[in-house]
Amino acid sequence: GAFAKRLSQVESAVRTLKEVQLTSTVWGRHGFTVSQDGAHLSAAEDGAGNGPRYCPSLESKFQRFPGRTHLVWLEPEGLHTDVVYPNGISNSLEPDVQQQMLRTIPGLEQARMLQPGYGVEYDYIDPRELKMTLETRRVKGLYLAGQINGTTGYEEAGAQGIVAGANAAVPKAPLEVSRADGMIGVLIDDLTRRGTTEPYRMFSSRAEFRLSLRPDNADLRLTPLGLACGLVTAARS
Repeated sequence: GAFAKRLSQVESAVRTLKEVQLTSTVWGRHGFTVSQDGAHLSAAEDGAGNGPRYCPSLESKFQRFPGRTHLVWLEPEGLHTDVVYPNGISNSLEPDVQQQMLRTIPGLEQARMLQPGYGVEYDYIDPRELKMTLETRRVKGLYLAGQINGTTGYEEAGAQGIVAGANAAVPKAPLEVSRADGMIGVLIDDLTRRGTTEPYRMFSSRAEFRLSLRPDNADLRLTPLGLACGLVTAARS
């Protein structure tokens, strides 16, 4: 429709990739019993740090919502492989417990686990020590992006990487995105002014100007900023 057409004006050609079918199943009562029996061996049970609120681990799910079923997406790893990633059961249980739990899921009774799930614990700096350019206040020329700034999520890390990378490359023409200009600006402003006490995830509800920060006008809002710092060529404008 008009929305897709509007987005397509940004690029001269859009290549459509082959799609593969995605299926789903559920993790339920039997899996809960197996997981609960082995929970005391989980790395997530040591009480260190705050886990992500919006992508909870399996351990968090059966603590917060005992007895419920949870959706598991079975995502093919590629076009030419039979390896499937079960999205929705991230955990740090012992490998033998994970294998038992996996086989309680309908459709995965004969599944073979190739790689057990695991937890990653990491430290982060207080992002209030960063400038809007993501340069550290204490060390000139040092720019930080991603989880080290207290965020979680691919998009959050990628957004920071664009800003930190551009400013590290051309510090004399700093790229600073305001809250009114883009969601990236909301994210960075939240971090650098307010800080965070848990893994930060970006939501449109955090933006005061969310009605004007839309995908269909992103090129109009952000192309001038890209031109000013050298990320966008004159031909694109």
